[in-house]
Amino acid sequence: MLLFFIYPFLLIFVVNGFDRNSFTIVIISAVLLSLYFFFLGKKLHQFKNQFWIFFLYNLILRCVVIGSTPHFSDDVYRYLFDANILLSGQFPYEFTPSEWMNLHPNIGGHFNILYSNMNSSHYYSVYPLFLLMFFVVGSVLNSLLHSMFLGVQIVFVLVDLLNLSLIRRWYRNESLQFYWVYFANPIILIEGISQMHPEILLIPWILILLQTKSNWKQGMVLSILTQLKFNAILFVFGYIKEKRKNFCILVGVIFSFILWKLTVFANLESQGSNGIGLFFHSFRFAGLLEPFLYLILNQIGHAYLSGFFSLSLCSLLFFYLIMNKSFCNFSLEKRLFVFYFCFLLWSPVIHPWYWILFILLGVVNRMHLIWQALLVFLTFLSYLIYVSEYYFYLYWVLSFLVIGLYGFKEIDYFRKTTHPRASENSFG
Repeated sequence: MLLFFIYPFLLIFVVNGFDRNSFTIVIISAVLLSLYFFFLGKKLHQFKNQFWIFFLYNLILRCVVIGSTPHFSDDVYRYLFDANILLSGQFPYEFTPSEWMNLHPNIGGHFNILYSNMNSSHYYSVYPLFLLMFFVVGSVLNSLLHSMFLGVQIVFVLVDLLNLSLIRRWYRNESLQFYWVYFANPIILIEGISQMHPEILLIPWILILLQTKSNWKQGMVLSILTQLKFNAILFVFGYIKEKRKNFCILVGVIFSFILWKLTVFANLESQGSNGIGLFFHSFRFAGLLEPFLYLILNQIGHAYLSGFFSLSLCSLLFFYLIMNKSFCNFSLEKRLFVFYFCFLLWSPVIHPWYWILFILLGVVNRMHLIWQALLVFLTFLSYLIYVSEYYFYLYWVLSFLVIGLYGFKEIDYFRKTTHPRASENSFG
């Protein structure tokens, strides 16, 4: 059990001592987190199948990663800035933070702290209103606890405890290793809870989406998902060929579009130039395939179009999949898994925390522990890009090697399961 006692201290070290500008710390963190996660996943017999002890241990892991200042990204400062604008009785979509601060020169000190630490002060908010509500609640708790982040982290822990409960409820007869992949995953604990990235908030709705059979509930849940994260719209593709559900899904999507237009996209021109439009440009955290387009287009002076072309090609791939009868016969879990995996491969922006949803979809599709551990390694290794732009190519090659091998494995699965004489194979 000694290794299980060491794991919380390793997490404390990473969330408090991580420096994304240090080559040594990034390497040590990536290697130790992935190895510990993998080897502990092979030692779960120590819990003697007593789930309540296992659950309590994972609750402790969540408690030890909160209370720290986020070092991995500065996104939370913008979430909290927009949330505090809402608490002041105003909408965060009309002005950029710089414009808002100029209009309120005598505003309180906490706004100055949030403003000085964000990297998007000249961009319009791209965060849906429902998402910001969680940070509003967290901001209220922050003020009660006299903390900058603890209140939000508590909100995230409570949501993730709901996630754990739903996984246990709907996947009851599984081994402890099945639960371990999500329950104790360093990406979930650090990127999701400690660093407060909102993908954690999507998890319960995805679990509900996978379980409910009601057409109207599915349409409502998809609408809620898109009000938490724009790219959740891709899950709609999992239902396009199911004609009985099309009307309900369409109503949900239209409702989301209306809410987006009233909030985030109230000023389309501003969002295109200094908001969501930046997503189509090339960032350092790119998917696996977008950099190819970037290198080609850069030679002719149009590198900024790489994101647009990359997502366009991804859309064509989605169209091919939904027109493929064999693919549409796969379970919903498998379809959503493939669509999200394709998005991660082609997207012009892939931050480490984007893999949180992939982890969950991998769990319900029985993705093997070794692949999840390699994903942990790649995720934390990606922070080398902050050390030097040159490390992008090292990370890119390793990602091609690991994710490429897994991709070939899944292509082989599709080939065998669509061949009439092939035997059944495991998706994981």
